[in-house]
Amino acid sequence: MMAHPRASFIATLARTRVHPTSRSTALEASARASRAYAASTSRGDYDDAYDDRRREYSNGDDDYEYVSSVENAAVKRLAKLCKNRKFRDEERAVVLASSTLMRECFGTGAPGSTKTRARVLFLSDTASVPPGVDAARVLRAPERILKKCAGVANADGLDVVGEFELPHVLTRGEFEKKYASKATVRVLALEGVQDPGNLGTLARTAVAFGWDALALLPGTCDAFNDKAMRAARGATFRIDLVAFDSFDALKTSAQTLGMDMYAAEPDASQDVNPERAQSTPRACLVLGTEGRGLSDEALGGCQPVAVPMAGDMESLNVGIAGGVLMYLMRSTTR
Repeated sequence: MMAHPRASFIATLARTRVHPTSRSTALEASARASRAYAASTSRGDYDDAYDDRRREYSNGDDDYEYVSSVENAAVKRLAKLCKNRKFRDEERAVVLASSTLMRECFGTGAPGSTKTRARVLFLSDTASVPPGVDAARVLRAPERILKKCAGVANADGLDVVGEFELPHVLTRGEFEKKYASKATVRVLALEGVQDPGNLGTLARTAVAFGWDALALLPGTCDAFNDKAMRAARGATFRIDLVAFDSFDALKTSAQTLGMDMYAAEPDASQDVNPERAQSTPRACLVLGTEGRGLSDEALGGCQPVAVPMAGDMESLNVGIAGGVLMYLMRSTTR
């Protein structure tokens, strides 16, 4: 009598677990069993059966649990963290995708450096735990599972996906206390910037030009949005973030710290003066959206400055304009 495909499937898994000769041998044997079983049942039943029998295999270096179902609780949790801001805030957690991004966030694990701990880490079949990172739980998974965890459609370069503790966002009081004694301060403030790609790009540029903090005003998108995180290339973990509930609150903190305030405004009567701006010990640059621009409160409470342009162009994308202004206004007195 011919064995039922499910029995053959489970038996092959058992043999794979007991007699693993190599990672490739284990995966090939499992794949043959998977195809046999999948031919006789639905995809959902196949995933459930496979997940019930989560396979541990050894390649000589690890002994990690293997996950193949999108219904796995850890997979569903990471997928929800990618898309749900309220859930991220409640769980104080953020998802990072790719070993390259993790190195940019946490470094290369130099001797003597402290490693950043992931709550859970998903690895592709050929990936290793990134340097600079350790994990409370490590799992292996195929490409389609990694894409689900990271909330992306394209898996190019996607070798690791992990859940990490959300970076601390300073309160207004913490911000004032931290920067009260610093001789030079550069703060980039974003008002109503809703495109996560622009926010991530601005954070990345701020770190590159030595700016200290990123102030988030009402109407600005979540800095830990998955698109913002990818655009920031690790900058979100390397710059101070501070939340303000109004422009007036930012203005009061700026006055407390003795910061000069500038507002990017295409129609400003004068371009930014690099020599004066760079020699200013403490400065805050406020950027708004390309469409609506800055609020009346921001324009009235700051010195408007424009990007110097030789050509006839009405305005620039906020990511480009902000980058130019941050370079021109970077501190040269540090």
